[in-house]
Amino acid sequence: ERCLKQATMYIWMLGINDQVYYGRTWQELQSMLFKINYYVPYKKYIFVHNLAFEFQFVKSYALFKNVMARASHKIMMGELVQYNFTFKCTLFMTNCKLEKIPSQFNLNIAKKVGDLDYHKIRHYKTPLTEKEFEYCEYDCLVLYYYIKKELEHYGTLKNLPNTSTGKVRRELHELIDKDFEYKCKVSRSVNTDGHVYNMLIENFAGGYTHASWLFADVIIPNVTSYDFTSSYPYVLATSKFPSTTFTKCNIKNLDDMLPEFAYLFRIRLKNISSKYFNTFLSKDKCRHIRGGRYDNGRIIKADSLETTLNDVDWSYLKIAYDLKPENYEIIEIYYSIYDYLPKQLIKFILEKYVEKTKLKNVEGKEYEYSLAKALFNAIYGMCVTNNIRDDVKYDNDLGWTETPLTNKEIEDKLRKEKKQGFLSFSYGCWCTSIARYNLISNVLKLDQKEPVVIYCDTDSCKVKEGFDKKVILNYNKSVVEKIKQVCNDLDLNFEDFEPEDVEGNKHLLRCFDLDGSYKFFVTQGAKKYAYIKNVKKSKVKPKANVVKDYGASCDVLEITVSGVPKEGARQIKSLEEFKDNLEFTYENTNKNVLFYCENQEPIEITDYLGNKATVTDKSGCCLVPTTYKLNKALEYTYLLSEESSRRAVYNE
Repeated sequence: ERCLKQATMYIWMLGINDQVYYGRTWQELQSMLFKINYYVPYKKYIFVHNLAFEFQFVKSYALFKNVMARASHKIMMGELVQYNFTFKCTLFMTNCKLEKIPSQFNLNIAKKVGDLDYHKIRHYKTPLTEKEFEYCEYDCLVLYYYIKKELEHYGTLKNLPNTSTGKVRRELHELIDKDFEYKCKVSRSVNTDGHVYNMLIENFAGGYTHASWLFADVIIPNVTSYDFTSSYPYVLATSKFPSTTFTKCNIKNLDDMLPEFAYLFRIRLKNISSKYFNTFLSKDKCRHIRGGRYDNGRIIKADSLETTLNDVDWSYLKIAYDLKPENYEIIEIYYSIYDYLPKQLIKFILEKYVEKTKLKNVEGKEYEYSLAKALFNAIYGMCVTNNIRDDVKYDNDLGWTETPLTNKEIEDKLRKEKKQGFLSFSYGCWCTSIARYNLISNVLKLDQKEPVVIYCDTDSCKVKEGFDKKVILNYNKSVVEKIKQVCNDLDLNFEDFEPEDVEGNKHLLRCFDLDGSYKFFVTQGAKKYAYIKNVKKSKVKPKANVVKDYGASCDVLEITVSGVPKEGARQIKSLEEFKDNLEFTYENTNKNVLFYCENQEPIEITDYLGNKATVTDKSGCCLVPTTYKLNKALEYTYLLSEESSRRAVYNE
């Protein structure tokens, strides 16, 4: 905390096709860019992995225009004012780390790892070894071969999408460009009312991630993990969504809601309490909370609160909480007619699922499979993308500014979305709600007789020994029946929901699949758990911590902790150590914290070899080694105390 955080560039690399050039000063880079621009004056592209990092350095030595960014420092692309260069970020294009790109896109090259120690102090006079130069060279070569591979599909540099979701968005755009029926149907569901738009934003939430406090801190044997196959695509392909703009209505009792309609409402809840050990109503999605008690960010009970829900949310919350008519007051409520998504979109989703499944494990088709998988996974991201964001601008003198949109600008953008008829944001709201319902409704059934659900995360749940397997089997049967119903309603082929892979195995979309079993499992809260499982030695990865050797197989200890890389498992030798105040050191995680440095003053520094130099970089990024301490939220810790346990409410 007390150290001076300052950064300097000590090497730059610029690959022109597969020839990599380098220099040690900004003047050398400017000279090279000038020469390239002199001989090749037309538009040129420079691809940078994590452009936000390099941009923080380059902006002090070059002027930019037409900068496109999601938020401050989240830059996707930008053009140099002086030369005809356009910078594009390959991190946005691939959505994966640089070292993962070769395997993801089946490239005959690999990023060098471990040959350059980032924590040795260097400057432009510091000698570099052959290994260090090679490390830098291969960072460029990986991107060259990646872009070359993408050009096989997209043809020209100008055609390369800016984001991973942009690829599937473009493909769908081309498919429905002149499809009046599709656009008309989507257009009817796009809401242009700013108030309804705000309610949709309030209602939108992600997956259900939660650890039952009843099992926190307890090492549990024989835990089974189930996983939903492609949860969000299944919901998009089989469920009904709001198909018209929302209209206000005067329902006072939520039991009067009709199944033919989708409802969006603001509600005031009074004297509510959870009937289960697993809790579901998110504190972050509630307002004006009085007398609240919390379970890892979820509401256990409250004297009163306000929130924005839809009919799908209500269907499981009314079971999990005491929510009788006298316990709630509807502030305002809107309705829309339920209908399937456009058939063209459903068929598009299924085509991507079939393509991905058929290419899986096919020798020589690794790139095609990775592309199909990325497109399929990006469909959900495309559906929940909110294009109405604050205006993010970069000015060479003023830096980053984020300006909230005016009401008129929001309304103009909403009307533009309606006119385009591409996708409706309400699809995304209901998609995540329905996916949560599919998971939570099964959690409620599994916990009906006694608590067995230990942990949930978006599309998976982990249960202790003795759970009712009929719940899983019955749900999988209901999936088959629902798919048959959709096929009948829309004249679709059931085989498209259950394609075969290269080995002839069928993969039904969105069933509960056995994801694995753990000898022992322990959780400390959401996104904080560790487990031991038995695996074949050939499948043990470096990030796994071997705790027992059986010859052909071994027990490995692995962790999932938000903010800690998987390699952090090396920190502990037993699950007993996975508890509050466990500190993950940098040596075991290689985790850094990033600082954006501005207005740096010239400073003389001494490198790790004793060489002195004065560096004058005006801005840059510092990567500083950091630790992570495992801790529970205070409310969660209180729940685990004996006093709180005596007052816990059981399901009756």
